[in-house]
Amino acid sequence: MMRRDFTETLFERDSWEEFYTYCQTNEHTRRAELIKLRQFIDCGGFLPWAERIRDGEPFPYPERAVLNKKGTAKKRVVFMFPDEAGIILKYFAFRLHAFDGIFADNLYSFRVNRGVKRAVSDILSVPGLDAKYVYKLDIHDYFNSVDPEKIIPMLREALGEEQKGFVAFATAFLRNPYVTEGGEVHPELNKGIMAGNPLSAFMANLFLSDMDWHFMENAIPYARYSDDIIVFADSEEELTGYREEILRRLSERGLTVNPKKVFHACPGENWDFLGITYRGGAVDVARASVEKLKGKMRRKAKALYRWKQKKGASDEQAIRAFLRHFNRKLYNNPNHSELTWARWFFPVITTDESLKELDAYLVSNARYLVTGKHGKSNYNLRYETIRSYGFKSLVHAYYETDRGGAKGTVDVAPGDTVPGEDE
Repeated sequence: MMRRDFTETLFERDSWEEFYTYCQTNEHTRRAELIKLRQFIDCGGFLPWAERIRDGEPFPYPERAVLNKKGTAKKRVVFMFPDEAGIILKYFAFRLHAFDGIFADNLYSFRVNRGVKRAVSDILSVPGLDAKYVYKLDIHDYFNSVDPEKIIPMLREALGEEQKGFVAFATAFLRNPYVTEGGEVHPELNKGIMAGNPLSAFMANLFLSDMDWHFMENAIPYARYSDDIIVFADSEEELTGYREEILRRLSERGLTVNPKKVFHACPGENWDFLGITYRGGAVDVARASVEKLKGKMRRKAKALYRWKQKKGASDEQAIRAFLRHFNRKLYNNPNHSELTWARWFFPVITTDESLKELDAYLVSNARYLVTGKHGKSNYNLRYETIRSYGFKSLVHAYYETDRGGAKGTVDVAPGDTVPGEDE
């Protein structure tokens, strides 16, 4: 089936309207971004960009940013583009979904109608799962480690002659060495495919696609979600062979493994993948994901207690602010591009064990906002009062939620990380 070159469709209003409709139904598009996109289309803002790309003019440099992980010393480098340039890249990323069929079924990241729920479901359907040996790994700084000179010929082969114009754009885009930082332009040696860049999702899928196909064609239980990989074997010897095959292919691509996230499990032992843990037939939120969320609750409570004291705010004001913050993060965050916590986990977990723990911890930190301490005196604030201030139980929401999962959407936005699994 012929697909017109994406750089040609940039000129067409109908193509942009199709993109806008997609964004309207995509939970990763913020309301403010949707308004900007509507204005961009209505004023014909796409036409000058289409002409610039057709004429081979340089694309704007990305802004290099270092994101700090709250409560840790960990950092992540991402690359962000100016508003209109970012819209163009998102449009191209949308069009690249037309090539989703080139990927193996055991790849679950950034794909339509697949995602985390499908990955977990497929893994749980592996015959004799509880008798398997498990090897799980995470690729270190994957997006920024991909060699542009290796991915460019792969793009050319995968997209074919029909996308000659887009491949030319992508080639110049990837080879441009410059970034802006602090208002200054300078070369950046370790850009790779640029984490945070909307095109990086497709490229991250493509770069290791041959490895995905190898395991699929040999009927080996294996799953990849971007930089997270897990494989299952019937014996330690077999698992060693699979591990060596993966490491060999990663080395050939110039990639390295994060040693802190390498995990082996023998039959019957727990294993983690994509923020969940599997034990004895049950799927729960992984301990790392639980502790990460508890850390956020703890830090937010401390910050709001200091705010309450400084501003002379009431206990009720502080508790309501605390609960509003986590209700948005957990359930319904329409103004943030990250996947909500509940939407990631509810469709895949089969037990409420960790949810009960998190409910109790959330209530404990709400009570902390009254005294600034954790102790028995905090129980003077009744549970019913906390509920009246806006507390929503994770356990209750879990059983009340349709856990069928959204269809027709991409599971997570490029540059997002698995809850509790980010470096």
